[in-house]
Amino acid sequence: MNRKLGLLLTIVLALTVSACGNKKDSGAVSDTTTTAPVSEDTSNQTLFNTGLTAQELRDLGIEGDPLNYKVLYFEYNSSAIDRRSTVIAKRHAQYLGANGGARVTLEGHADERGTRDYNLALGERRAQAVAEFMNSEGAQSTIQTISYGEERPADPAHTEAAWQQNRRVEIKY
Repeated sequence: MNRKLGLLLTIVLALTVSACGNKKDSGAVSDTTTTAPVSEDTSNQTLFNTGLTAQELRDLGIEGDPLNYKVLYFEYNSSAIDRRSTVIAKRHAQYLGANGGARVTLEGHADERGTRDYNLALGERRAQAVAEFMNSEGAQSTIQTISYGEERPADPAHTEAAWQQNRRVEIKY
């Protein structure tokens, strides 16, 4: 259901952007004798109200609309939101601001290192950091936070790669 909603929003946004780009000034005179299409250089246009170009989004590991990403990752023993996660959280805040009745739960997680109590507190700090950021970016909705600590790993392996996947906040609509 959430994927369908995200896909629908992406399609509506794409249609809106393309429709706005095709509008002509009502006072303009159209030259219908021109047959060669005019190509625009879109490499420097910002996308999805992020202030970033497609290449800048790709450099952050984001393909397409950041609203389609629902997991934010964190460094070891940190609740600081990195640049990539900031872009994703900002797009979700914009969505929530435009849909005031929307409800979202931010699920904080930690890797298995540390005590159970410490990891629960760290997961809560991460979820709260994202909630505070989203609220500061205009999210006008009910944001609930919950921490699962190390209890629900995305990857149960005991490797650095697995731990990186487990240090996260999941955005659940």
